[in-house]
Parts: sequence; structure tokens; C-alpha cells
Amino acid sequence: MKRKGTERGKARFWLLTGILLAGTLLAGCSSSGGNKEADPAKTGSDQGTAEQSQEPVTLKFTFWGSPQEKAAIEKATQAFTDKYPNIKVDAIHIPEADYDAKITAMVAGNEAPDLGYMHGELADPWQKDGKFVNMFELLDNDKELKRSDFLDYIWFKSSEDFAYGISTAGETFGLFYNKDLFDAAKVEYPPAKPEQAWSWDQFVEVAKKLTLDKNGKNASDPGFDPNNIKQYGVSFETWHGPVHATVINNEGEWVTKDGKFGFSQLEAAEAIQRLADLINVHHVAPSPVQMKSIPSQAVALQSKLAAMSMHGQWINLDLGAAKVNYDIGVLPKMKRSVPMGISGASVIYKSSKHQKEAWLLTKFLENPEGAIDLYKGGLWMPTMTKWYTDPALVAKWAENNPAHPSGFKDAMMNNLLKNGVPNGSYYIKNFSKVNAITFSGMDEVWLGRKTALEAMKELEPKIQPEIKGRYDVTP
Repeated sequence: MKRKGTERGKARFWLLTGILLAGTLLAGCSSSGGNKEADPAKTGSDQGTAEQSQEPVTLKFTFWGSPQEKAAIEKATQAFTDKYPNIKVDAIHIPEADYDAKITAMVAGNEAPDLGYMHGELADPWQKDGKFVNMFELLDNDKELKRSDFLDYIWFKSSEDFAYGISTAGETFGLFYNKDLFDAAKVEYPPAKPEQAWSWDQFVEVAKKLTLDKNGKNASDPGFDPNNIKQYGVSFETWHGPVHATVINNEGEWVTKDGKFGFSQLEAAEAIQRLADLINVHHVAPSPVQMKSIPSQAVALQSKLAAMSMHGQWINLDLGAAKVNYDIGVLPKMKRSVPMGISGASVIYKSSKHQKEAWLLTKFLENPEGAIDLYKGGLWMPTMTKWYTDPALVAKWAENNPAHPSGFKDAMMNNLLKNGVPNGSYYIKNFSKVNAITFSGMDEVWLGRKTALEAMKELEPKIQPEIKGRYDVTP
């Protein structure tokens, strides 16, 4: 899923314009606007009656994603209607690059959906404005589920008692690789077990062997031409997900527990610099400018433009559907190798007249039993713990299918369950501005014009006033 822009983050303009809209428009289009606001104290107080009611209801549900994701979501929402014939779902697909601007316009026009996906960048200011239902209240009044049924980190919380969103899926990053390219280079595959993770230097050396210029020389060969590369050893994206995942593995932080800008500190800056060096020093990764000509990380692997990709588990959907001969290794180790949990938020709007039915759909999509194709097809990982620990349930989604190769369980599934830590979008206050300003200062680093430490130190006076601390969660 989240799949999170660029695939989760290519459109940066809304990071600034969306906040301006939030400040100027949202106050005038509060959730009591065209739709009458439901009483949150009564929401979900009788979950049993929602399933029994035969009153016709249509839920407006917004989401983003690739063509494969769109098809999978439409199939899942149809299965929901098959189970609850009185509840129709108007599933509205919006391209991810346009999502925040479109949703902002919908809410401003009193046409807010009942529920849907939300980027953490926009969810944070909107939850401050009281736009979303408390998921904990719904869950605590539910007859079927309880908080302990879910992974710990998946809640978007403004306090221990208020969750304005739930992760749409369990998601994390790994090292995807095209096995054919490794075989051709006679290079050993990346390890899947965290305790066997490559060191960063080992990873760079492998990436050099897998980077080929137009004459077939690799990046370790004399005479290698870095200006005419036909196959890169590795690719990655430069939005907050992959960057923060790398920082975490060097024991750095984005916002420290005492409220300081962590990217300007040595551990974080060193991790960011290592990513930039893949482009500008080792010449084993395409620059962000070069990546613009490649539709996605899945395409980079499928088309053999890159041998490896440090990316999110959701591309299993595209790789599996295309029958790419690929597998997954664990991310290379700096000071450690831990998986970072990330996802878009699934929210229910307080303006919805059908909050109980919206909760039913949320539960349906969060439970692989009702929407198994979303999980078996590789798009999502579960948010419910038993789907990681019960062998019979694991077999239903994570075994014997092309979207879950042999390394998946060790590198992603079991690793996320045992070692997962959350991305900053879950716990950084004022995340939208912190994210926008931080990554506006990264371009010079990717271009090799400034070191990461220089760029982040220069940025520090601008970003520190926007840092408001962290929500009371343990990342």
C-alpha cells in the first residue's frame, strides 16, 4: 500500500500547499458542514446491530495505489458487500501523487468520504482539527476484537487513549533483488536472516559487481564508465521512508526524545551520507533525476535496470504478478539491522453518518480472512498478530505463491513481528512540516553538492522551531 507517494512521495508540492489549505479552508469546512456530525461518544457502542441492520447504506471509501492494487481493493470491497448486502462501497481510486490535494478539496467542499487512506503528513494536522473518529473507542466497544489482537506499533496516536488511525497494513523495507542478475554475475544472494545481514561495506562491494556500464565493465573494473551505466547495482527512493529506515539502522533519530532535530547529529547524517555515496561516490545507484524515467522500483527490477532495490514490501504485488525471478534479503547492517514499520493511515471521518458501517469495512480490510487476496497477492502484510504466529493462518497468505519468495518470512514477516520499530509519521508531532522542511534540504545531498552533515546543520535553525516533540509512544 503505502505505497505509501513517489510511489509514496514524488509529489512534494502538497506538503506546503496542503498545510496552507488546512489552515485556510478546513476551519471553514468543519465536519459538521454538509454532513451532520455523529456523536463520537456513541460511535461503535453497539457493534452487533450494524451487522444485522438492513438499512441501505453507501460508504464513500478513498484509496490510492497501482493498477494491481486498485483491482485488489475493488475485489475486496465487493466481497464486503457480498457479506453485507445492504452496505454498498463507492471505492474511489485517486492517484497517490494527487491524493492529498484531492482529499483536501473534497473536505473543503463538504464532500468528505466516510473512510479511507491518509498520508501521515496530512493526517497529523487534520487529527488536531478533530476530523477523525477515535479508533480505540470503536475497538474497545467491539465484540470481536481487542487492542492486543494487533501489532503494537500500528496505531497513529495523539495520546495513549486516542488513535486517529490504524495502519492500513503491516509494511516494512527489505532488499529486493533480481536473481537472474545475481546468477549472471556469479554473486551470492543477500542473506534473509537479520543476524546474517551484510555489513554496509559488503553491500557496496556487491552493488559494484552488479553495476555495469555500456561496455559490460562493472564498477570495480578499471576503465568503468560511470556516465554510461546500463545496469545499476541498487536503487532506492529519497522520500522519508527509505531514508528514515537507513537512519534507524545506524541508531540515528529524526526527532530525538528531548525534542532536537536528529538528522543533524552524526549517526543520522552518516547514514544519509552513505545513501548519497551510492549515487555520487560508488556510482552504483541512479540519482533521483535518473529515477524519474523509471516508473517504479518494481519496474527497475523487472526490466533489469537495477539488480537490487531497497524498498517496501508492497512491491511484492507487482513483482509476483509479473512473475519476476526475485527474492528478498534483509537490509544491510550499519550499527544494526532492524525493520522499520510504515504505512498509510486508515481513518474514519467524524463527519460520516455511517460510522458503524465504516468500522465494519475497516475491520474487514484489516482481517486477512475477509480480504485474503490483498495479503496473498503481496500488497499488504497483516496488522493482526495471529496472522504472523499461527502456522495455519500464515500458510493462507505467505506461502506457496509468487508474491512471497523464500526470503520473505525471515527478512520481512518474522523480522517485523519481532524487531519492528515505527516510522516517524507515527509519533513526530507536526510531522507534515517537519517532513516537508527536512526533505526540501536533501536535494543538494543527492546531487553531491553538500555533505549530509553540512546540509542538515544548515537546515537546523529553520526546522528546530517547527519541532513540537513526540507523541507519547515508544518508537
